[in-house]
Amino acid sequence: MAEAVRKMYETGVGTSKLWLGDEKDTATHGLVNVAAFVAQSMKETIKYDVCDENNWDSSSGYAASNSCGQLGQSYQDYKCGPGEEHMACPVDPDMMIRAGTSSKWYGAPAPMFCAPKSVLPEAPKW
Repeated sequence: MAEAVRKMYETGVGTSKLWLGDEKDTATHGLVNVAAFVAQSMKETIKYDVCDENNWDSSSGYAASNSCGQLGQSYQDYKCGPGEEHMACPVDPDMMIRAGTSSKWYGAPAPMFCAPKSVLPEAPKW
């Protein structure tokens, strides 16, 4: 969890980062944000009873391609930071995988999955 907090503070998602305060603010503001971040993570895990990422980006009509990146992200284009390159995994262009869990709310999309375009030329929408 500490690593997730660090990543959200340093890198974030898109232009959004976890705010931990600045010189003018007390450490309390940062601690409240960390508590909220952890609580949100646990809430989603408990509420939806899932450990895999949910297909929640409805802007694409819950396309199966969300498994490649939601909200305009491209997961395969993420790179390790300086000094962490040794932890990078090569992209497997033939990888196929299906999540084991998904949201249970009414109308929720199926578990995330991915496959190469040679196997699935067009991503279905749920």
